[in-house]
Amino acid sequence: MLRLTITHLTFIGTNVESASVEFGPQLTLVRGPSDTGKSFIVDALNFMMGAKSLKEIPEREGYSTVLLGLELPDGEHVTLARSVAGGGFSLYNADLRDGPLPVADGTLNWKHDHRSESNVSRFLLKQVDLDGMRVRRNAQGMTDSLSFRNLVRLCVVDETQMQSDTPPALTGNWTGKTKEISVLKLLLEAEDDSAVIAVPSAQEKSRVSGAKVEVIDRLIAEVEAKLSGTAEVGQLRDQLARLNNAMNEQNAAMSEVWSRRAEVNERLRQAQQRLHDARTEMAEVVALQARFKLLRTQYESDLARLATIKEAGNILGYFATGLCPFCGAESEHQHYNLECEGDSTAFAASVDAEIQKTENLLADLLLTIDDVNQRAVQARVDSESTDGRIGDLRQTLREIENDLAPKQSDLRELAEVRSDIEKSLTFYEQLAGLQRMKVQIEDDVQRDGAAISDGMSPNALQEFSRELSDRLGDWGFPDAQSVRYDRLAQDIQAGDQLRSAHGKGVRAILHAAFTLGLAQYCFDREIAHPGFVVLDSPLVTYRPPDNLEDGEVDAALPAGIIAAFYEDVQSRLDGQVIIMENLDPTDPLHGDSVDVVFTKRLDRGRYGFFPPKVSIDP
Repeated sequence: MLRLTITHLTFIGTNVESASVEFGPQLTLVRGPSDTGKSFIVDALNFMMGAKSLKEIPEREGYSTVLLGLELPDGEHVTLARSVAGGGFSLYNADLRDGPLPVADGTLNWKHDHRSESNVSRFLLKQVDLDGMRVRRNAQGMTDSLSFRNLVRLCVVDETQMQSDTPPALTGNWTGKTKEISVLKLLLEAEDDSAVIAVPSAQEKSRVSGAKVEVIDRLIAEVEAKLSGTAEVGQLRDQLARLNNAMNEQNAAMSEVWSRRAEVNERLRQAQQRLHDARTEMAEVVALQARFKLLRTQYESDLARLATIKEAGNILGYFATGLCPFCGAESEHQHYNLECEGDSTAFAASVDAEIQKTENLLADLLLTIDDVNQRAVQARVDSESTDGRIGDLRQTLREIENDLAPKQSDLRELAEVRSDIEKSLTFYEQLAGLQRMKVQIEDDVQRDGAAISDGMSPNALQEFSRELSDRLGDWGFPDAQSVRYDRLAQDIQAGDQLRSAHGKGVRAILHAAFTLGLAQYCFDREIAHPGFVVLDSPLVTYRPPDNLEDGEVDAALPAGIIAAFYEDVQSRLDGQVIIMENLDPTDPLHGDSVDVVFTKRLDRGRYGFFPPKVSIDP
């Protein structure tokens, strides 16, 4: 049987130390803490097998080229080189692990094209004797040429796929479901769909020839152009969830500052109102003081006039008995009448009474003036103290605003990024809607999938189910004997539930069993298969039921499961297996296995896939 073996993955660049990991022909375990580059290795392997783009991480800075070493079935070693920016491949008929690179022995396009041999897909398919195969894509028997990308998803599984509730053989893109089932059928039955004759119905002819499909295709092309260079939906949703969490945390951090700002603003408003009241009071007092000053002057003028009258009366004898000061008559000749009444002393009493009344009014006025003056002093004190308080509050507000400014700026930036992500997700939704419309016009995809599923060999499915059950039983998976592959759901049935209905830990274990079991199924029957399996974190999230006491929290896998898993992949799998894991094996690996340990420490062992950009202090 023809198989490929991955020998190494290497990143090179100018003025940077090469980053490389070597893989053995059997098991290679790459283990260590998170954020050391394990998942990035899986992404890079996928990229070097024809994926459009490579994930950007800070550690990748300075590296320009990726090298993938392969051992071909005839024992020849070749190297595929590709820019980290994507595009085509350079092919070298040698095992290269450093730069500068020589002149390439050939070039390969990154995109599959059945009409040309100069693409990486057909180059790799030829090595495993799958070039030229065709797979069915709809119920009418229309077929597409097999691409190596159709096989990669069945042997290179990243952590997201491992835990996804999408069936292992499918991508979740319902427009491609028929083709994906056909690819699985090809590996299970060793027979492609070249002999299938396309017989489109009259309705199908009418749909395909109509202008609707052309319009939808143009719309799809426009939306795809807008999504060029955009991350995948799952990554965007993860980014959106992280952004929402970050914005919630930022809002929570700012809420206390906002509350304080609102409180200070209210206190400032109250102080400004008090200042306004104090200044109004001062204005009123000033007006009263002016009026009272005029009134006091008037009273004092009246008293001075009355004093003059009294003094003049005394001097002229207006207030003594004898000759009448008004008519000059002697006493005996004086007559009481309305003009004189014969009593000149009454006039003096009237003057005295008027003086007394005016003095009393003046005394009351002086008391009032004193009270108004006190009010003026108090209003001035209140105005000055409130004005100072307002200055302090405004300074406090400036400090709060200075504290808020960077947080609000960060929040605005997060909001802008979220808006871009939501816009991209909207485009993806539009694209999915257009694709659904196209499928409704062209094919009934559900009927297509059912037609292909119905055509799968019952014997092949039974044998594959037995492979899954036996493998899971060796691992110690509960009720492994009940596990089977469900033809209609195209998913693994474990117990009374499909894989998609289980938790992510069980989904990961079942996906690992599917991928490893499919490879061994092909190896045992000499059916074409790429020859390698790459799994990212198949164990870290799984815990069997009833493993912990009540109230105990521990997501770690029991030692027995870990040991059984590694023993199985080392003893019962004939091809190459590359595993990325956070968990350490409980038993030493076999002598022919490769154990790559990342420590995430500068002072011990290998830090991670990429060399650290800092040096250890002496």
